[in-house]
Amino acid sequence: MEIASLAAHDLRRRVTCLTQDARLFDDTIAANLRLALPEAEEAALWQALDRARIGDLVRALPDGLETRCGEAGARFSGGQARRLALARALLSPAPVLILDEPAAGLDVTAERAFLETLDEAAAGRTVLLIAHRLTGVERPTRVLRLAGGRAFHAAG
Repeated sequence: MEIASLAAHDLRRRVTCLTQDARLFDDTIAANLRLALPEAEEAALWQALDRARIGDLVRALPDGLETRCGEAGARFSGGQARRLALARALLSPAPVLILDEPAAGLDVTAERAFLETLDEAAAGRTVLLIAHRLTGVERPTRVLRLAGGRAFHAAG
């Protein structure tokens, strides 16, 4: 199937993305998570938040899931916003996961924990990981290096 032939809503059902600049909208945490799965029940939201290792922080907020994220997720630090976006990706049933520099800007400890959680997100999916560094990319089926608009097999 050619990707160009898919309607936008069909593409979003099949592909979910997690980028280095996690996008959160000026709405509640619950609404931001439900972008991945509109019919998700509250228990599924909490499960995704716990798997992304940010459930405890959300539980500690006075409004919990109803906490507003602020313009562009301004209420949260970059790492927290990234974990909320990871929870959204975990909630998504899409079989393809695109990760664009998902651990960029995180300290070593946060990066390690984040990459462990990504292993869960990747289970049973096709994953396209875009990274400048191969940290945390120890188990790929295939690694390609892009240069000059071409893809080359990278040395292990």
